[in-house]
Amino acid sequence: MLRVAVILTLVAQPALAGWPEGVPGAEVGRMVRAAMAGAGVADAPAFADPVRAYPACANDPVVSPRGGDWATAEVRCASPAWVRAIRTGARPGGVVSNGGAEAASGPPVVTLVRSVAKGALIGAGDVALRPMGARSVDGIFTDPAAVVGRRARAHLGEGQAVLVRQLEPDWLVETGNPLSLTAEAGGLAVSAPAEALEDGQLGDVIRVVNLSSRREVKALVTGRNIVTAQTNMR
Repeated sequence: MLRVAVILTLVAQPALAGWPEGVPGAEVGRMVRAAMAGAGVADAPAFADPVRAYPACANDPVVSPRGGDWATAEVRCASPAWVRAIRTGARPGGVVSNGGAEAASGPPVVTLVRSVAKGALIGAGDVALRPMGARSVDGIFTDPAAVVGRRARAHLGEGQAVLVRQLEPDWLVETGNPLSLTAEAGGLAVSAPAEALEDGQLGDVIRVVNLSSRREVKALVTGRNIVTAQTNMR
């Protein structure tokens, strides 16, 4: 009876939440495709899943379009905090109209619910997602998490959509910072220590020095002090 009770207890225990061993590349691809399908993205090609697993995450990562454009998707984990970018190859700006109210009014974007003074930090209570209308999504935030905690570069009025240029830069890499430089080729990924030669925000291409080869390369900022080589690591 004791053995049966132990087995029943083990079966009744819930599975571990999140991805403590890292998020597999195939699962990342599934999440991105599901998010794009839910957003009604047009002409989404069958892009390849990431070769390597993403870092561990306490919960399912959140997927959103970078700057409102699904040509590049952002996969974001809240705990521990990390962000990764994945190129989907989707046609820039392509959103399918399904005849619904959201399609008629435009996709939701981050909008101020109260005025924010120049230099002030934007809090979670200052913003909300609201339909954008007929305006282009270029340079407009679609994820509140990308805005909260940033400082306004100018006075921002209630009811206006938050633009990238209206906020102080969110440098994930600063000149002189030690970096992790990754390069992928032939299905393999290698990493090397590097040093930043320029400041960079998420998605910026900056110059870095590969400390292993002492060569300067261009790299995409994909996380805090994490960059991906644009060609190779030579």
